[in-house]
Amino acid sequence: MPLRRILPAAALAAALTIPSAAHADAPWSAPAAVPGSAGPGGGAAQVLLTRTRGGAIAYNAAGSFPGVALERSLLGDGFAPQAFSPWPKAPDFDSSFGSFAAADRIIYAGSNGNKRVRVAVAPGPRDDWRGELRGPTTGGARSATAAAPHGGSAAVFSTFGSGSLGYVYLVRQPGTRALQPTQKLSSRGRIHSVAVAVNTAGDVLVAWDRSGTIEARYWIASSKRLTAVQKLGTADVASHLSAAMGAGRRAIVAWVDQRVSEGGAAKGKVMATARSASRGFLPAKQLDTYGVDKLSGGEGIEAAYTGNGMGLIGWSGSAGVQVSRVDGRLIQTPQLLAPVAADETGGFGLGDLATSPNADRAVVTWTAKAGDHAQIQAAVWPAGGNAFGPVENVSGADRFVVRPSVAFDSATNTIVTAWSTAAIPNGAPAEIDTAYRPAP
Repeated sequence: MPLRRILPAAALAAALTIPSAAHADAPWSAPAAVPGSAGPGGGAAQVLLTRTRGGAIAYNAAGSFPGVALERSLLGDGFAPQAFSPWPKAPDFDSSFGSFAAADRIIYAGSNGNKRVRVAVAPGPRDDWRGELRGPTTGGARSATAAAPHGGSAAVFSTFGSGSLGYVYLVRQPGTRALQPTQKLSSRGRIHSVAVAVNTAGDVLVAWDRSGTIEARYWIASSKRLTAVQKLGTADVASHLSAAMGAGRRAIVAWVDQRVSEGGAAKGKVMATARSASRGFLPAKQLDTYGVDKLSGGEGIEAAYTGNGMGLIGWSGSAGVQVSRVDGRLIQTPQLLAPVAADETGGFGLGDLATSPNADRAVVTWTAKAGDHAQIQAAVWPAGGNAFGPVENVSGADRFVVRPSVAFDSATNTIVTAWSTAAIPNGAPAEIDTAYRPAP
């Protein structure tokens, strides 16, 4: 996942001043605080649902990274969250800026805070992590992970060396096997962002922004080889980048081209390209634009394929949270899900996009303004549908909420989400909340 932006302190303080009393919409369950999460606040919540071994919510307890524990809440019957407890053998895991993915196994990749990248795998949410330090020494790392049922998982990361120059590296975890050797994918350059995707056949697609060029490369599982690097487009800076892959190596690569600094944000645009199982990537298509200091909020952009091969691109746009369906190489006219427009904070917008591995179901979550506060909302694409349904309120609107993570449970086709809820000054402490609903 790309690096997240955090609402500025002044805006956060303003968002916590006036209570409200909104509740989740049916059929979402009432939001439930994860036992043991109440306190001064910690890292972002991550919903990790495996295909056959159950699920968990992971997050960092309060403290300074590195050195803070990774906590897990196992999901019990009815997806009831159990009390948080330290996840064994998870040193220097960062739930906010590292990356997690889950299918048959759970994979993690991120900087260890001490000039190396940690890549680790857990067989399931009840198991210990098995991790290794990978790649050369680095001044930091951008990382991404992906997983697919039966196909295994993969981690990609970049390094930062002299002059902020570095390379892109891939670590594969095929099927249920161990982590494979590290593979260098790119030429040397300024790596602004990375993304990775895996399909059920075990093919891997990696994309990255190297010095303003969007490049991509496949690992072909059947022939056990890397393809040549492909140029997909250009960018001033790809501040957000996402990749998705379906059967037959059909794929989507999408990015937000926007330079962001402490002084503000330049004009930006949303770009994407797709390929079919038999024909290559088309020239990148512009999907949206941003004005000066109008940030693509939240996660920026996400791409995914459903279990029956429908492609989707979701992003925080100039007018709100939008999603385009992708048919083969054709990117369709977007559907506006909610008028959460890009603004100067970057604190509102796309949270997550998840798809069912069993059908054409999908869900998008986002953080919306709710008066002086914020609210987690969602829209669901039902099985056999032709569009996303109406906005559904997932959280209340009496607190500042952020960073919704969402996933499908394969066995029951239930949607599970979790998010961070900030403290109320002189009132309720920060906590991790969760809710679920059956997928229509």
